[in-house]
Amino acid sequence: MGDPSTTQYGNDGRANVLPVNPASGPGFLGPDYSPADQMLAPSAIGVRRGDSLGDVLRAIKGVAYYGDMIGFGGPSSPFTQGMPGLNPLGVNYFINSGLQCSNGATMWEYVQTIPTGNALGSTIKNALASSGLPGLRGMAPGIIEDAESALNPFPVINAVVGSGYPQCRLVRMKVGDYDGKIQNVDGKLLVDPEGLLLGSNGAYYQERWIQDRQPASNRRDGETTSEQYLRGDAIQLSYDAWSATPKIFKDNGCLDPSGNAAPGTLQPYFCSPQARSNVQVITLGDGTRVNAYALQSSSVQSLEAFENFTLKAKPTAAVSVTVAAISVACLLAFHMFK
Repeated sequence: MGDPSTTQYGNDGRANVLPVNPASGPGFLGPDYSPADQMLAPSAIGVRRGDSLGDVLRAIKGVAYYGDMIGFGGPSSPFTQGMPGLNPLGVNYFINSGLQCSNGATMWEYVQTIPTGNALGSTIKNALASSGLPGLRGMAPGIIEDAESALNPFPVINAVVGSGYPQCRLVRMKVGDYDGKIQNVDGKLLVDPEGLLLGSNGAYYQERWIQDRQPASNRRDGETTSEQYLRGDAIQLSYDAWSATPKIFKDNGCLDPSGNAAPGTLQPYFCSPQARSNVQVITLGDGTRVNAYALQSSSVQSLEAFENFTLKAKPTAAVSVTVAAISVACLLAFHMFK
């Protein structure tokens, strides 16, 4: 089978019908992250074999702890308040789509595997909040969110009827796990190594060009601007329109010096001389070294308005929806009738 970058299709004179770049970063199978490795063992939360009353109470707390990890991703009662490691599991990161934006930059997709708490809709979410319970951000609701994303036909339809020539938008998004770590328990990097930004809050960000969208015309009750934007249609261009757009950015998203860009044209922060003058070298647990650019207060731009939106859920979604729903229902029943 021929190399897709050099194969000619039919009578089309172009070497490749679609503008495809080599993939990089975590890849379509996602980073080397296992929720089981991140969850603390019983001994780490104080559970041990014994016949004293204290041992029994610690065992009860252990049951409540793992119940909260499955259902809520946070403490739901005084039993688990303050226990270590009780956070939503998952990693948020960018994937290189392999496509080229109309401006010349590589197009990325933002993948969110940390549960958002919207698995059962806003009504349940608001009801839990009014009862003093945390959102449904545990492993079971996360499975439901993954399945909802997998059953969403829009990405498939967009891939079939879309032109493959995207118009893009620059966004800044948080990357890493819930605690802001960018490496797993074995010290391996979970995100793409290029263009890491380190915020003053200790969290890591990256700026990438993603497919632009036409925001939905109406805003639903309780919906944020970002969520309204995400419901919009992806902007696809014809080949002629895509080809006619000046390619003023390089593959890495930075301005091409030979692209004749207008003064003040927005580009990722890591491309600027200011960022390159404040680089921090981070040594990972496996010995790998990566550069992170410290964000200054003067670098805060309108990009941060898009800090909390996501474009794509986990690409390999689980299908155990029934088990997840039963687990969540049992947890809710436990807290309603205890």
